[in-house]
Amino acid sequence: MKNRLVFVGSYSQPLVLGSGETVPGNGEGVTVYRMDAAGHLARLSAAGKPNPTYLALSADQKFLYTVNELKEYHEEPSAAVSAYAVDPDSGKLTFLNRRMTGGADACCVSIGGDGRYLLAANFTGGSFSVLPILPDGSLATASCFIQHYGSGPNPTRQASPHVHQVMSDPAGRHVLVVDLGRDEIAVYGVDWSTGCVVPNAAPAIPSDPGDGPRQFVFDESGKFLYLVTELSNTVRVYAYDGDSGTAKFLQSLPTLPNDCVADTTSACIKLHPCGEFLYASNRGYDSIASYRVHQDGTLTPLSIMKTDGRTPRDFNITPDGGFLLCGLQDSNELILYGINPLNGQLTELERTPCNSPTAVLFADYE
Repeated sequence: MKNRLVFVGSYSQPLVLGSGETVPGNGEGVTVYRMDAAGHLARLSAAGKPNPTYLALSADQKFLYTVNELKEYHEEPSAAVSAYAVDPDSGKLTFLNRRMTGGADACCVSIGGDGRYLLAANFTGGSFSVLPILPDGSLATASCFIQHYGSGPNPTRQASPHVHQVMSDPAGRHVLVVDLGRDEIAVYGVDWSTGCVVPNAAPAIPSDPGDGPRQFVFDESGKFLYLVTELSNTVRVYAYDGDSGTAKFLQSLPTLPNDCVADTTSACIKLHPCGEFLYASNRGYDSIASYRVHQDGTLTPLSIMKTDGRTPRDFNITPDGGFLLCGLQDSNELILYGINPLNGQLTELERTPCNSPTAVLFADYE
């Protein structure tokens, strides 16, 4: 069994969300656990305050990067991102440095440019930034900052742009930026030698008006893109052309039962490592929907598993595909499922107390 660490981000102080809800924020920051072969978690350490609500690892897994989801930082209307060195033996995180993102409420980070850049999305700010990663793992000031403009048809949730995710495509030719406020994924060209993006490199990938796109994943081939929409609670499937950065819409499926009347918003989407199953979470009708993935990229619904706990905001799947670990933000716990390798079915195994969990990330070390 490899040395498997689990990094769990959380709200560590109160914050008003884009929905208007105030989260109490009683988490420890980034809590680090060790997971054994049976999936049991042992707490090792905690660090990373304030509000490290989303996480990313360097390609060699030596460094952890977090957002600091804040409305102000150093008296500026900006959130921040932080860098940490990871000790895989003890699970200790050593703080390296912190940089401003240029916009409020940073909510997502990813790694791009062959591991040389950190990409950060600012939700309330409606913007994103690109920050060089230095050889020692620390962050330089942003090499690029882009502000979005525009709105969508939902006056409560889409009165302005809301960037929820920024990530390069698998080939690294384009940077894709999910904007919940504008109902689209903007597509940028990128020059990784300078860390600067080029606007309008390809037409934006649209969703339906009022969808509120939130998060996407690519399949292993990079030919298919799966997008979960926060406001309309759907999974949308696109065929993606990595050369041109264009996408063709293929399919849309609900994440909820047909008779669902709950006030609910979708949150996270993940593809199983085998590529045959896709999962998406719902907050309100607290559940995880699962789908079978076909060779042509399309999906067939499999099941909708109730979590029996509030607000499954984020989850992740172990690298070997054996387990799914979900953070129940408002129930202050982690729920572990076993995954049936034949049909993707989830079976609840155990629950672990954890305050205000918002992000789950695995790393296997030798």
